[in-house]
Amino acid sequence: MAKGYSAKWIIAADGNLYEDCTLVVDEGKVEKIVKTEQLKEGECKNIKDYGRCVITPGFINLHNHLQYSDVNTKEYGVKYAFKKAYTILKKHYFVAGIKKTSFVYKLADLLSKYFCLSAQHKLASFKKGLELSLLAGTTCVAQLSKESKYFNVLNDTPIKTYLFFELFSDSPETSKEEFRTIQKKIDKLLKQKSDNTFVGVAPHSVCSVHKRLFKILAKYCRKNNILMTIRISESQEEKDWLKYGFSDIDLLNEFCSNKKFEPIFKGVTSTQYLAAMDVLNKRLIASYGNYLNDDDLEILKENKVALAYCPRVSKNLHDKMLDFDKVLKYFPKRFGFGTNSLAFNSDLSLLNELRYVNKGQLNTLEAIEYLTCHPAKILRLDNIIGSLETGKDADFNVFLLKDNEDYNELLNKSYPDFVYIKGLRKVQNKKLR
Repeated sequence: MAKGYSAKWIIAADGNLYEDCTLVVDEGKVEKIVKTEQLKEGECKNIKDYGRCVITPGFINLHNHLQYSDVNTKEYGVKYAFKKAYTILKKHYFVAGIKKTSFVYKLADLLSKYFCLSAQHKLASFKKGLELSLLAGTTCVAQLSKESKYFNVLNDTPIKTYLFFELFSDSPETSKEEFRTIQKKIDKLLKQKSDNTFVGVAPHSVCSVHKRLFKILAKYCRKNNILMTIRISESQEEKDWLKYGFSDIDLLNEFCSNKKFEPIFKGVTSTQYLAAMDVLNKRLIASYGNYLNDDDLEILKENKVALAYCPRVSKNLHDKMLDFDKVLKYFPKRFGFGTNSLAFNSDLSLLNELRYVNKGQLNTLEAIEYLTCHPAKILRLDNIIGSLETGKDADFNVFLLKDNEDYNELLNKSYPDFVYIKGLRKVQNKKLR
């Protein structure tokens, strides 16, 4: 029998604001939103009245590296000590002389720490990221990782997950090998995945993936209608690599055991480079975009490319981010937010990410749509999540309000008080159940 959740306000991400209404849920699905006073007796098995609060759909995070949620904890033992010594020597060899504040050094340092962790600790770090995401009201994540070992964890979690496999290559030969590996992996996982798990590909960046792999992936994704995500115009090092054919990014590639290679042509932007390989289309989710110019942005808009916007990590890693007004201009209803990881971010709250850049450009209803229905459509999951419309999964957040607060106070909050997935309470009083 149906259950009801009454609230002063419900932002359903369907273009409406509902006041003094009840969200009716039956068998994990949204049945309807109805005026509380119009509920018929016996229509719901029980009704939870949250009083003065605002209910929203669950949030969707478009860019995550949850495996890096806890990489600073030291381990002990001979194996860890050996790995630690090895990575220190390797880091000094490949990135010696590079400023510790640079993007290349920071990434090399992170990868070194992650490499040293035991398999058990890596798994714990990943699970911690999932838990923190849920506490932040995130009920769907786009996770990027080269490793498939997290698939079983994601497959068992109630959180909807889009698992994008990160890909790297440095030659035609490694491109073929990488593609064969990922093709087999995807074919296998598609047969094993739960209804909550989805799979895509993530060629890392133009300076970490050989042209051959880009062309193969473009054809593969087009034929199989698979989503792709890629870092684009993220760093000055990437710009230099495209301009000169080399940069400090080569050192990072070598640090990751990839050989140096040059772009197929120089003096172009990342957008122009990807356009030449037929990668730009509505199935592509670009991330970061810190150095995109207006011409690049126009090209991305014309090709209906979506954006995973990560302003806080961009600022922390590069001291630069794509201007929010430009994001709104060139990606209307085609962008969502990402938090990356705790390695480069202070928390995984999408509301904090939104508040970092939204200085009045979006009102409350518009802002919530960029955490819910718009990213759901980008991930092509808008038939099951993203709004509280009839027939969709009852994934929703409850934010309690004080007597002097209205629904607009939502934009000043960081975490919900309650989180539901398919009508089941997963967070209660800001704690996991």
